[in-house]
Amino acid sequence: MRITSDHHFRGYNYGMLASQRNNTPYTQTNLTPAAQPFFIYNLPLNGLKTLFWGNFFLNNWKDKESDLRFFQDEPGGTDKTNTILSDLQSTGSTTNFYPGRTRAYRERNSLGRYDGIFFGIYYEWKTQIGQFSVGTWIWNNLNRFGKYSWQEYFIWYEPPFWKKANLKFQYYLNTSFDNGGSAGTPFGITNGQNYISFETSHTFFADSIISITPKLQGGYVQNNDNVSKRAGVSNIVGSLKFDHKGFDFTFHVLYRPEPLLYDTSDANKSDGRLSAPNRQNLPDRVLADELNRRYPKEIANYLGYSYSNDKFLKTIFIFSIGYTVEF
Repeated sequence: MRITSDHHFRGYNYGMLASQRNNTPYTQTNLTPAAQPFFIYNLPLNGLKTLFWGNFFLNNWKDKESDLRFFQDEPGGTDKTNTILSDLQSTGSTTNFYPGRTRAYRERNSLGRYDGIFFGIYYEWKTQIGQFSVGTWIWNNLNRFGKYSWQEYFIWYEPPFWKKANLKFQYYLNTSFDNGGSAGTPFGITNGQNYISFETSHTFFADSIISITPKLQGGYVQNNDNVSKRAGVSNIVGSLKFDHKGFDFTFHVLYRPEPLLYDTSDANKSDGRLSAPNRQNLPDRVLADELNRRYPKEIANYLGYSYSNDKFLKTIFIFSIGYTVEF
């Protein structure tokens, strides 16, 4: 069982979604805690195992009106304010306002919509050239409004040399052609399209009251989503774990060296910048309209884009606490 300050998966940290929900700037430290139960069970056939891993956010549960658009036909819909006002000024009436439907909506942005469960089964065996594990798992999102799932097959390999370094190589082959995770957000990486991972760790003071384990993990994604189809190093994670009789405190540093893997949702998907969630609302749209009124289109677009977008944060700091028991 683990409680983390900010869930991250293959480079994407979900604190970004909390920032979008709450209209707050992206930051390098986030408090979007999640509970993550993890269970492995040895089946009767020697080497065959099943696993369960879940992620359940502990705050930001409710949907929130984040875009401050007062005339929409659906959550996250286009703002019809200017269209309605223009109609009223020119003709005195409008056909773009539907009573009971055109109004302000809460966006479907609660973190609870991203709760989900991994269920997997794999076979593990040891040979003279190392230990292998082969299996599959399925991710099932629990959001009833946008429910989707995807499946991967994987192979893990631990070489027989440098035992103290605990080397592990992993390859994940995604067989679900689904970009549901990336629609409308810088979220494509979470769909896990063909992912290669390497990790190494070593435990110091294993027989002491507190053991210390540094760990380094890196990942390469072959296809970040089914739209932009970019490849590159998605994440490098360094962690330091302090353990006492199964209880641990771990500090993580997440580094994303290639921002273009995540730059998938704004107007310019090639500059490593993302829409700033604290500068996308009504006052900011008024400013954009004023820029368009005062300046030529190219200048207004440049000024508006520079104001409303921030550089992608490459480094994120995370901490977690956990408890592990074997029986």
